Amino acid sequence: MNEPRLTALEAENARLRALVGQYRRQAVMLAQRHERLGRFFLAERDANRAVASRIVAENARIRGEAERASVDYEHDLSELRQNEARQTLLMQELAHRVKNTLAMVQAIAAQTLRNAESLDAAAESLGARLIALAQAHDILIQGSWSSVDLRSLVDGALALHADADPGRFRVSGPDLTLGPRPGLTFALMLHELATNAAKYGALSATTGHVAIAWTVEDDETGSHLNFRWEEIGGPPVKPPTRTGFGSRLIERSLVHSFGGSVSLEYPVTGAALTLRAPLSAVIADAG
Repeated sequence: MNEPRLTALEAENARLRALVGQYRRQAVMLAQRHERLGRFFLAERDANRAVASRIVAENARIRGEAERASVDYEHDLSELRQNEARQTLLMQELAHRVKNTLAMVQAIAAQTLRNAESLDAAAESLGARLIALAQAHDILIQGSWSSVDLRSLVDGALALHADADPGRFRVSGPDLTLGPRPGLTFALMLHELATNAAKYGALSATTGHVAIAWTVEDDETGSHLNFRWEEIGGPPVKPPTRTGFGSRLIERSLVHSFGGSVSLEYPVTGAALTLRAPLSAVIADAG
């Protein structure tokens, strides 16, 4: 082989080796680039996974809060509905009680005016009876209009006639809780009895007093309330010549309200009332 040809082959080999070296360098660069891209994509993947996890956790938190808010909303809505129902019931109950009270006031006014000797006497009697009714209402309000203690009712009705002398009234009886309607009827009855006693009976004399007592008695027909008002030590008493408001209230209203029996007598020693009524008709409803 001649010299020029060898030289050409060596040159070609050198060129080829240079190309191989260039390709190797390019391959290394491509590998490094691919490695960097791989690390970048792995980092992006991990970052996206972290973001996705945070999004999932946030969605779960929001969903939990929404569920709790929904439960709270339903609870609040149910409570609002219950409050509305209670308010409606209270308004109906209030309207019922106002109607009953107005009917009672109308009856008191009509009977007072019918039996009054003059307008002045009617005004005085009506005012006193309305005050007694208002005092009974005050006591009922303290019991949320559902009940009234009989002893408190007696003490309140007789307070105006005690004359700072505790001996004017001698009260005895067990604790007993009356319903609202029996409480009002009892209050008016006591007012009428005390007013008559102050005008004509035992309370019109310094030596007179009133004994008030009640008991609960059980028999074969059930439990009964026995109530007794007895005037002692006053001037001689005569039966009234005509039936007034107080007598009609005692003789009719009590029997009508309680379904029992009542006796109003006028012995010389003083007026005496005896009331017997089924306990279930006068006591407050436990429910």
